Amino acid sequence: MADVRPFPGLRFDPAQVDLGAAVCPPFDVISPAEQRAYHARDPHNIVRVELGMGPADPDAPGNRYAAAAAALAAWRREGTLRPDATPAFYLYEHAFQHQHRTVVRRGLFVAGRLHEPSATGVLPHEDTRKGPITDRLALLRATATNVSPLWLLYEDADKSVARSLERGWDAPVAAVAEGEGERHSLRVVDDPRTLRAVVAAFAARPLYIADGHHRYKTAQVYRDERRGTSSGGRNGQPDGQPDAGYEFALMLLVPLDDPGLMVLPTHRLVRHSGRPLEDVRRALAQWLTLEPLPPPGGGTDATATALTRVLDAAGVAGHAFVLLEREGAWLLRLREDVDWRSHLPAGHGAAWQGLDVAVLDALAIRGACGIRAEAESAGAGEASHTPPSPDLTPRLPTAGSPDRLAYVSQAVDAVEAIRRGEADQAYLLNPTRVEQVCAVAAAGDRMPPKSTFFYPKPVTGLVLHSLEGTRPAP
Repeated sequence: MADVRPFPGLRFDPAQVDLGAAVCPPFDVISPAEQRAYHARDPHNIVRVELGMGPADPDAPGNRYAAAAAALAAWRREGTLRPDATPAFYLYEHAFQHQHRTVVRRGLFVAGRLHEPSATGVLPHEDTRKGPITDRLALLRATATNVSPLWLLYEDADKSVARSLERGWDAPVAAVAEGEGERHSLRVVDDPRTLRAVVAAFAARPLYIADGHHRYKTAQVYRDERRGTSSGGRNGQPDGQPDAGYEFALMLLVPLDDPGLMVLPTHRLVRHSGRPLEDVRRALAQWLTLEPLPPPGGGTDATATALTRVLDAAGVAGHAFVLLEREGAWLLRLREDVDWRSHLPAGHGAAWQGLDVAVLDALAIRGACGIRAEAESAGAGEASHTPPSPDLTPRLPTAGSPDRLAYVSQAVDAVEAIRRGEADQAYLLNPTRVEQVCAVAAAGDRMPPKSTFFYPKPVTGLVLHSLEGTRPAP
């Protein structure tokens, strides 16, 4: 089960640094334009470490990884970035806007032990690719520091974690970063009694990765390298230092029942599948009913709202999707008179087969359109998001070839893509539920590409985790 430890966090001194100008999103949601903007915003912006501007070749002169290490060292020398005097847990409150309302999510920054893939302490739900790991590993080698946190979930049905942290939420706020419609607040918990209670509460429960699968794998690779260079370590095996800093990673832990825990859908856009749309619809009819939807009145926003309402209501009864083309829209439901399950990929359990994205990708994207979502995703670049839309809800990236498959998190973006002729078809689906993510992970399965988009991601720069030293239990 989970092994979490307090740690002496590296934090900017709010008396010397404007935290609102110093933080940034994690690397995988920063567009090139935003990368430049964050660099220009403040000389202490953490983007200089998280996503530098230099070459991505660690052997090239002036590469971004060496520059990241130099920035960290300079900030520590001048005292603007300093470690806390004692190990602590850090309570994190994230307030943001979504659909014209304020949402608040609460979590806890910890140093969490890196478990082996066969262990049950940390459960993933996605596969990883080599490209992102190569980049993040070069950064870890240069800095020996976790900059952006992994995001994990836990069940707290008995409320033992909540009770152990209750007094901590009454503590004064130690740091605040505001900007871009969000407010990030940090509280420091270093009371030994509370620390022991938190460690004990997590020892009896697993953690589920919400976001950060590549960084978790990267941390494991880095740990194995460090073991190999330490006395007694060889080929990634333990080296007699089980509590070394590199055995842990910076993690944000959020309870499954937190009211601010939000998963957005990932709608599919098909660009030039190479098949006539009539043939695609005819292929869909092998497994799905296509109920024509009346054209909604109004503009793009009204259309998106109307289609989303239809989809939400239909999803209560089971798998449901909306197909949108320039010629019309259809509500898709599974036919009861055919064995559609036999057309799903083999080797997956019941939890996986119950996912809307698994059914849609198998029957529509792959079966009717002839596009392998897995192959498209494997070709996707590391920068995984494009700039945020005006309501601060990010759009998801294109995957693989820009002429085949893309993803958006907002129905209005899908409607607009169809109206502008940027896609032939849009497949709208309901968001994956958090309990489905956990069920798939607990079964040891892996979800299809772009099944989840936990929103919004925690900010980078409030607290950093050095991988040097040890993490003794309190």
